[in-house]
Amino acid sequence: MQIERGVTGVTTLGPGSRLVVWVNGCNRRCRGCISERLQAFDPENEYDIEVFLRGFDLSRIDGVTISGGEPFEQAPELAKLIRLLRRKGVTDILVYTGYTLEELRARGDGATDEALSGISVLIDGPYVAELDDGTDNIKGSKNQRVLFLKPGFEKKYSEYMRPERSMQQMPLANILLAAGIPPAGFAERFINDDEEGEDEV
Repeated sequence: MQIERGVTGVTTLGPGSRLVVWVNGCNRRCRGCISERLQAFDPENEYDIEVFLRGFDLSRIDGVTISGGEPFEQAPELAKLIRLLRRKGVTDILVYTGYTLEELRARGDGATDEALSGISVLIDGPYVAELDDGTDNIKGSKNQRVLFLKPGFEKKYSEYMRPERSMQQMPLANILLAAGIPPAGFAERFINDDEEGEDEV
């Protein structure tokens, strides 16, 4: 699977302290995408998923968030990642996608269906800049939906969701990573403050 990076301790992309996996590759090209750099596929970031997961202590996280990029551009690998996470005891799996749930179900392919069957919470729909009023800390624009594909997560997520947005800045090797749903103007300020900064949602 083409994976840009995985980071633990993220608290701005779902409830609790999470492992966030950012994948490479997205053909949707939403205008204003905060993760534009991840739209390109990158064969140099090809990982064996089982080996990749060995680098993280999954017993110390509250959930996993998978974003990108577009996770469903690599549906077979996404299905395998979710299957392995569930085998390792992870129950809270949140996935961001620019496709709607209806579009994904209409594909009619086994890998997409398998991935959907393992996801706990799906945030679906393309990012629409005109519908981003900056008042949701888990969605980028108003058209997107928070869909509970498995029961039992509504309370956990309702306690997390709020109108105020915040970004978590994390130093990683030679970069400063910013994780979360950005408030208006954040990308410009972040890049100006740190020339090696990278935004991720």
